[in-house]
Amino acid sequence: MPQIVSDLVDVYVFRRFPQRPEHEVQFLLLRRRADAPLGRTWHAVHGRVLPGERAVDAAVRELLEQTGLVPQRLYSADYVAQFYDHASDAIVFAPAFAALVEPRAAVRLSPAHDDYAWCDLEEAVARLLWTSQRWAVRHIHAVIACGGEEAEYYALT
Repeated sequence: MPQIVSDLVDVYVFRRFPQRPEHEVQFLLLRRRADAPLGRTWHAVHGRVLPGERAVDAAVRELLEQTGLVPQRLYSADYVAQFYDHASDAIVFAPAFAALVEPRAAVRLSPAHDDYAWCDLEEAVARLLWTSQRWAVRHIHAVIACGGEEAEYYALT
């Protein structure tokens, strides 16, 4: 019988350019090294929750470790990714967060990644591997990243 685990978090990093037309929003995607599992595929920040660590704290820590970025605001993305991990015979639940960063913040990649890209919504959707990731960026774009009163309901910091 598969186990049910929740020891991962996903963090969808975005930045806003309010001075540009339609308040342009871009998502940060990271490309995994060629020699890593799922090498050369694009993802959001994805990482483990340490024993005794809260998911929200893991999200901030993983964001810093993988990109060198600190969020201006952190949001619950109102979404939990779920998937089956055949290697461990586990059903995994991973809460998703959205992290707003400074428009000109410098990205510092971890050794797990070999490239990054700032993408508009359509490019992010085209690059992401999993349906759940594509759904998450669409949802974050519509409800959180474009701002507004509704986004404030999801704000954690």
